Amino acid sequence: MSGPGLHTLSSCFQGVLPATFYTASAAGIPNVAYLSHVDYVDQGHVALSFQFFNKSRRNIAENPYASVIVIDPDTGQAWSLRIRYLHSETTGPVFERMNLRIEAIASYSGLKGIFKLLAADIYEVLSLDPAPDMGAAPTLVPRVATAPADALFTMHALQDLATRMHMAESLDQLVDSILAGLEEVFGFTHAIVALTTDEPGVLATVASRGYPETGAGAEARFGEGIIGLVAEAQKPIRISGLFRATLYAHAVRRHAQQQGVHEFARSIPLPGLAQPESQLGIPLLVRGELIGVLCIESETPYRFHEEDKTSIEVLGSYLAIAIQNMQLLERSDSGVAAPHKAPGRAAPAAAHSTPAPPVKPAAARGSREISYYAADECVLVDGEYLIRSLPARIFWKLLCARTREGRVEFTNRELRLDKSLNLPEWKDNLETRLLLLRRRLEQKCPDIRLVPRGRGRFALELGAPVTLTERA
Repeated sequence: MSGPGLHTLSSCFQGVLPATFYTASAAGIPNVAYLSHVDYVDQGHVALSFQFFNKSRRNIAENPYASVIVIDPDTGQAWSLRIRYLHSETTGPVFERMNLRIEAIASYSGLKGIFKLLAADIYEVLSLDPAPDMGAAPTLVPRVATAPADALFTMHALQDLATRMHMAESLDQLVDSILAGLEEVFGFTHAIVALTTDEPGVLATVASRGYPETGAGAEARFGEGIIGLVAEAQKPIRISGLFRATLYAHAVRRHAQQQGVHEFARSIPLPGLAQPESQLGIPLLVRGELIGVLCIESETPYRFHEEDKTSIEVLGSYLAIAIQNMQLLERSDSGVAAPHKAPGRAAPAAAHSTPAPPVKPAAARGSREISYYAADECVLVDGEYLIRSLPARIFWKLLCARTREGRVEFTNRELRLDKSLNLPEWKDNLETRLLLLRRRLEQKCPDIRLVPRGRGRFALELGAPVTLTERA
């Protein structure tokens, strides 16, 4: 193969700018098509996605030689690849990598099961040269550097983030510190951490940064959206030029709807940009066990370069271990101190109790009506949905105990021993559920708070009277 090595053109294979595919039939009749993505396989091969039977593929069946032009989004330089078709793959790492990217776009557009990869067509690259009569063009997608240049993608940056994680004293502080570090050190302003729940195949958002709403409690099911796909495959997914790709996907969706092929279900709302151009999802794994997913996105078409992906993958490994260790630490340190009574009821003060700022009473609010729907295991506050499943059961348990017994403080240990909550027999991740509940309350009704009182202990504080109603 002539020209520079394929590995030097990694920017060309991110799908930021469309590639041009030139084929010809056995009779020499040419055809030109645009490709959304050309995938790098190794130093001598690329892969093209086979999604539909079309003129280009019919030409390749007659004449395996073709050309494809790719454009470097960093420099604007176009490169011509002379290629020869070898075979198609429907399994294996190349197919799986390409399929994950397409599935993420399809799921984002509500097209899962319709817009899919049929095969990865493998081509040998015979030559690689600057595209004729095009030369170097102005940079089309300038590289973004929102953080100091000397701190980007260096060991110093990872050390800074590691220090932040080591200083965290709770799961709450840990997830916040990592998202703050991603913004301040790497310049990634929009990120989400979703952790596994007690419900199989479901992750819940516990922290986010850069969005108007925190999205605490928002769920992502395996196989849905980039978070669900990363969780299901337990592999990273990087997408560039997402907006252009989804325009194509939406066109396929309209065609499918016109043909009556598929009805599209509503997606579960998650915090996110209205029009993301780049997304990077990293599985948080510890010895093959999924802890959660870190998702970062941007409105810039080619925000996440190869070194970004590598750095965040390394960081994700540390983050997964740190989250698991914090969960185990908080579980082992669950307090057993006697619970407090509400004001006006005699009770001994718990030792080493950490005072918390007082709850601000809700302005002009007589009371809050809190309803628990047992059949659906969900809680509504003033008629608005708050939370469901295990966090809902925990919240209702706390409210009832406070109302009946006047209790203010509770311990993680007593919740674990409470059989009525139906916690999993092992690995209940109770601290994660309490974190999710606390953040959901902060978002929807800040006058009701779960306030940490030390390791394994917390208080339920109310800034307004509450009326409890249990419904079937």
